[in-house]
Amino acid sequence: MGRVTIPLERRFSDLDVLGHVNNVTYLDYLQEARVRMLINVGHMSVPEYSQVLARQEINFRKSLLLGIEPISVEMWVTKIGNTSYTLEYRILDHDGSLSADALSVMVCLDRIKQVPIPIPQSLRDALQEVSE
Repeated sequence: MGRVTIPLERRFSDLDVLGHVNNVTYLDYLQEARVRMLINVGHMSVPEYSQVLARQEINFRKSLLLGIEPISVEMWVTKIGNTSYTLEYRILDHDGSLSADALSVMVCLDRIKQVPIPIPQSLRDALQEVSE
């Protein structure tokens, strides 16, 4: 399958006083795309373990302005380790121009002990589906 593309609507509340999408909102867009991808592969909410964001990087390339056309977030898995995996993203404006690129590191945790655990095989298999 490779890259996943998630369309997202811009909201008026995403704007700052300068009239462009606030930098913090980009992180919301990444989270929304990540959650939708995990729901689609059946691993958003499982009782055996949690997934937490351990690292987030973002490079802002071009401002997003308010528009009725959806933006899109392309995402894919670039690394699957023992307890963590890495996602990369591209946030694209409605015309396909690059607005930001980003990277997230997610870690699997034991729900009770709150310590890293090996990525369960079912999640590992699902992540392979969105790997490049």
